[in-house]
Amino acid sequence: MHQNRLFNRTRIQLTITYALVIGSIALLCGLSIHLVMIRAFARTVDRELNTLAGTVHDTLEAVLQQPGIVNPVVMNVLPGLCVVGQECSPVKPHSKIAELTKKQGYCLRLLNLKGQTIATLGSKQHKFTGSFALPRENKIPTLDWETITDDRGERYHFHTLPLKTIDNRDWGYLQVAQSFDRLDEYMSSLHLMLMFGIPLAMLLIGGASWWLSGLAIEPIYQSYQQIQQFTADAAHELRTPLAVTSIAVENALDVEVIEPETRNNWEIAQRQIRHLTRLAEDLLWLSRLEAKQLPIQFQPCCLNDLVSDLEEELAPIAIASSLAEPLQRRIDLRLEILTKQPIYVMGDSDRLYRAIANLINNAIQYTPTDGVVTIRLESSERHAIVTIQDNGIGIAEADLPHIFDRFYRVQADRSRNTGGTGLGLAIVRAIVQAHHGSIQVDSQLDVGSTFTVSLPTKATPSKISNQN
Repeated sequence: MHQNRLFNRTRIQLTITYALVIGSIALLCGLSIHLVMIRAFARTVDRELNTLAGTVHDTLEAVLQQPGIVNPVVMNVLPGLCVVGQECSPVKPHSKIAELTKKQGYCLRLLNLKGQTIATLGSKQHKFTGSFALPRENKIPTLDWETITDDRGERYHFHTLPLKTIDNRDWGYLQVAQSFDRLDEYMSSLHLMLMFGIPLAMLLIGGASWWLSGLAIEPIYQSYQQIQQFTADAAHELRTPLAVTSIAVENALDVEVIEPETRNNWEIAQRQIRHLTRLAEDLLWLSRLEAKQLPIQFQPCCLNDLVSDLEEELAPIAIASSLAEPLQRRIDLRLEILTKQPIYVMGDSDRLYRAIANLINNAIQYTPTDGVVTIRLESSERHAIVTIQDNGIGIAEADLPHIFDRFYRVQADRSRNTGGTGLGLAIVRAIVQAHHGSIQVDSQLDVGSTFTVSLPTKATPSKISNQN
């Protein structure tokens, strides 16, 4: 399967399809997990913040006496609290509040009934004091969860709770906030994992897709090999009976005393046997070539000599086609070699000869009126370009993708008249691909066709021998 371009191309396409589908599913699952983890982390932070806010709120309401006044008991309850205009209270060792504000980034703020800051607590209280000022002076803060970005670009998530005194009078407000540092660090770690994990996952998915595509194609490839082998075996077995039948028909035609009608029938049979013999030979040859049973002898081949010989050999065929219908068919076979230096390719000259000859014969056969068939040889970068151009009947655009398929006929009635087997272009493509080349066609109805064969060039024989 690794030596068959069709199945390799199909496997690559399947691999890309599998990788895209599996990769998309994995990416969506990863994105979903990513969002779920972020939300779960955010809920955990909210729950911790809510717990801390509730605990501090209940503790403060048990010691608050005068509205908007921070008494010494509050300073003892919240060690490290900094009252505006006063020094901060000392931090007690092993204080839970101090540990939370220092290690986990919690900040506290006490507001009076007008929304003005009275006191703050937290390791980042210098930011907390200025950046959490209310949008409007004396505006009472809302009781919902909010997110604020300070002037340094640091984000905080905070919650506001109303405070009452011991005798149930409105004292002010408590704001408990936490920096997004923990969430940002968590997100950075998660993004770093994704940055390295996604390429690795895609590599694993690509390898798995290649393996799965191989498993999917293997039964099809085995069936293709069986059909290919059956075709070769059937074509081989047909050669002997066809040869015997052909000899019998020739012997029957050699008899002088034979009725005209009978002779005509024998001649029809003889033509059909020749057609079947040629078909069996083409099938056998093509099957063996595609199955790599006909190893190519790679030797330096001069394309200049090859196309010159072809032009010399096939020129009489073009003239004969013109003489057959002198009033309708005039075919001019031309040769254009657009390079002064000889062009060499590594390959089998006999098979290249057959491939290009098939293209020229097709051009001659399908050029019915004032035809011009041009054989052009030129070089482009590291490739030799052989172009066969005609101004014949052309090929419809819908037929172009199929003309290299076996037994595909653009016009079945015209193909029967020319006696073709429907394998000519399939043989041409197989030979060109065996030489690591490519073939393209450009055609329009009633305008003509252009077949372009591209073959990789090699050094001249002298250079090759020097390298060896």
